[in-house]
Amino acid sequence: MSKYRPSIWHSIIGLGFAAAGISKLLAVAPQRELFESWGWSKRDMQTIGASELLGAALVVTRSTQRVGAVLLSASSLCVLTTELRHGNDALVTPRTGMLLAALSGLLKIG
Repeated sequence: MSKYRPSIWHSIIGLGFAAAGISKLLAVAPQRELFESWGWSKRDMQTIGASELLGAALVVTRSTQRVGAVLLSASSLCVLTTELRHGNDALVTPRTGMLLAALSGLLKIG
């Protein structure tokens, strides 16, 4: 197994976070409305989006997988704590899943 070839699991994680990051970078309406409801600026939302997109790119390469996992975990934890503070209970479970998926990047899987 090449040290550069990603596992299928981390490829799926990368695709999911890349999609989430792109939606924030493009400021699609649901994302924009959610971040505005928290009092966050468009720049704040796009910073999270950029970290998700960069983390996604890093997590799919074995040599940078752990760096990507840390970046994705940090951004997920930031958003998760905000969701909890603002009572966005319906978002907490999916975000917790994203956080756990990101943390799995700290492990060497397949």
